[in-house]
Amino acid sequence: MERVPYINSKNLKIARENVGLTTEEATNKVASKSKTDIVSRWESGELLPTWKQLEKISKHYSVNSFLLMSEKDLEKNKQIPDYRTGIDGEDKGTVKKLVNLVLDRQRWLRERFKDLVPKNELIGSGKKITSPKELAHFIKEKLEIDFDKIKNESPKRKKDVLKYLISQAEKKGIFVGKTISYHRIEVKNMRGMFIADEYAPFIILNRRDSWSAQIFSFIHELAHFFRETEAISNNQEFRKKTKNINHEEIFCNQVAIEFLLPEEEVVDKRYNKNQIIELAEKFKISALATFYRLKDLKQIDLQQADNLERELKRISEEYLIQRELDKQRKKQEGKSGGNAINNMRDSNGRLFESIVSSAYLENRIDYVEASNLLKYSAEKSYE
Repeated sequence: MERVPYINSKNLKIARENVGLTTEEATNKVASKSKTDIVSRWESGELLPTWKQLEKISKHYSVNSFLLMSEKDLEKNKQIPDYRTGIDGEDKGTVKKLVNLVLDRQRWLRERFKDLVPKNELIGSGKKITSPKELAHFIKEKLEIDFDKIKNESPKRKKDVLKYLISQAEKKGIFVGKTISYHRIEVKNMRGMFIADEYAPFIILNRRDSWSAQIFSFIHELAHFFRETEAISNNQEFRKKTKNINHEEIFCNQVAIEFLLPEEEVVDKRYNKNQIIELAEKFKISALATFYRLKDLKQIDLQQADNLERELKRISEEYLIQRELDKQRKKQEGKSGGNAINNMRDSNGRLFESIVSSAYLENRIDYVEASNLLKYSAEKSYE
């Protein structure tokens, strides 16, 4: 087969490293039967790829094939601290793709639309706050969050609570989106991430997580935003004694629990199982997280603590199993996908959507650019 006349080996290497693949892994994606590491040979200049191989590798690298043949150097993506624990190695690539997508959007906003996206004055404004309780209060104050709207909302309307919290953040120039459905990123592999930028700070939540967990993760990522500490996260543990979890992750989780279940909202008594569940529903967090919070506050009978913990873990596990069964049932009934465009709008986030749509309607960008950014037809963006 005909080989390409030229390849920018430096761009080829940068594009591969940006998606977190080794040369052997990349070779396996384009030529699984190859006995040699052909990607390494391409990068060394020893061998040129065929047109078909170039098309395949550009798809896996999520970069236009013309850029791999261009003299203009690609930009090497910054590395986002990965604080996840117990992750599935197979999911590494999809999370990396999501990170790269956010970095590309930040680059686009920063370079093309500074006039539409002013510098964010709040990012890093909580760096000097060392108390989780103080930072939780600081976040509520700066984002003008009415806590009564959280605790007084019906437990069945957790989705609306999350929407309210996100809208308050977006008003302050914080971009908030969700994982893209076709990436199929499992909750165990990523619950949220924060990527800093003075013009376009981005928070991403896992759309497959429960509403309570998304609310918790959102506050966690807001803590990262106010401390300006980037992270990819998958853990909601906030107890100080926990090992193998980064200190910054523990701190941001402590901010989240202080935010969602303030000590002053806890009655001075020993809570039983039903009361724990009731409190969890009221404050839109999981029953297990509520148990650990109450235990830290010494509002759990220590003689009953082990039994309570086992029972709440069992309930949590049963809930997850039932949720997965419901998901499979809906899939079999053809009800699981939802509207693809609405799913993508949810992934993009309202703030990013509004900027792209406005730029398109004002003829500042064309149809192709707008559609590529939105991941669906730009003509649908204002329907």
